[in-house]
Amino acid sequence: MDEARLFSSARASSSNASAWALGPCSACRIRVGNAGWAAVLAAAALLATAGVWAGTRARDAPVLATFLVVGDWGRLGQYNQSGVAALMGRKAALEQPDFVISTGDNFYESGLMSPSDEAFQVSFANLYSAPGLQVPWYAVLGNHDYGDNCDHAESEPPGCSTAGREFYSPLHQLDTALVAADARWHLQRSYQLVMAGGRVDLFFIDTSPFVQKYYDTEWADRIGGLTEQSWREGLAELSTLLARSRADWKIVIGHHPPRSNGHHNNTQELLDLLEPVMEEHGVRAYLSGHDHNLEHIHLPGASVNYVISGGGSKSDRGFIGAAHSQFQWPASGFVAARLTGDELVLEYLCYTAGAAGDDLEPCYVVRIPRLP
Repeated sequence: MDEARLFSSARASSSNASAWALGPCSACRIRVGNAGWAAVLAAAALLATAGVWAGTRARDAPVLATFLVVGDWGRLGQYNQSGVAALMGRKAALEQPDFVISTGDNFYESGLMSPSDEAFQVSFANLYSAPGLQVPWYAVLGNHDYGDNCDHAESEPPGCSTAGREFYSPLHQLDTALVAADARWHLQRSYQLVMAGGRVDLFFIDTSPFVQKYYDTEWADRIGGLTEQSWREGLAELSTLLARSRADWKIVIGHHPPRSNGHHNNTQELLDLLEPVMEEHGVRAYLSGHDHNLEHIHLPGASVNYVISGGGSKSDRGFIGAAHSQFQWPASGFVAARLTGDELVLEYLCYTAGAAGDDLEPCYVVRIPRLP
């Protein structure tokens, strides 16, 4: 990595889950229940207007970056988190990723109670201990990192106002004390990574301020919380940076997906406001979580591929549709990415509790060519 540039805006878990390759692909791999792996050959190796390939990956092109993508994970090792972390460690031993991207909801149920909250050690530092995972972790905030659910009995301790407005504040995850505790941790509200001599730009954004229903919650007024943010300024700054970028690859990372077929479905505010900006400026992929599953969505003729990787731990909700979906996995897992000058290769790793021997075989692979 050549440089990291920061910008700040002013403000499914069962063992018999199945994956579906829903779009045209070449040599897609899917997991079919408990029957193991099946190779499925489908017609149309190329989406005619989208230019998205799926199949086995090429290793002959120079690699610009290799990384893992995981979201919605921090549950003290419970709800499959330990199993997914172990699978990530085994994959990292093979791929030697340069970094890991966290798509948010880093600590459940409601973020950290303070910068010294032991959940940081238990859910992150001690859990992702495999040698291959000792690389930078670049994270974004999710709604639970803002305090979502602090008014529910699931939070421990419960109550949004137990110790004042600083209780469950998102500022705890931004505190430099976490970096001192584990140097892998990198999180700002919004920031940009410039890599490979300027050929790759990654843009990390804070999406919770866009979601209008959150402003009516008890947790909206945490110190550093939603009421102190401006989605307009964040969007304007991202638009400016995307317009300035001359990178071959522009990738945006945020917690909420504009498009999803999971339980939460589309995030309408992002669909209306963010998607047009990304399409205008040639963003090739948007990485997110929020829905606790794995999915790949792509519309014919569109620039952006929506990569949902929210299967870092608990995954107890299925899909409610299949609009423009190329692949769905309704349970835990993560995504491994390999970026070359010509293509972005994404491998979906689908976690199944008790799987033996075949868990490093991707359940879906897609090759996304660079825009001309």
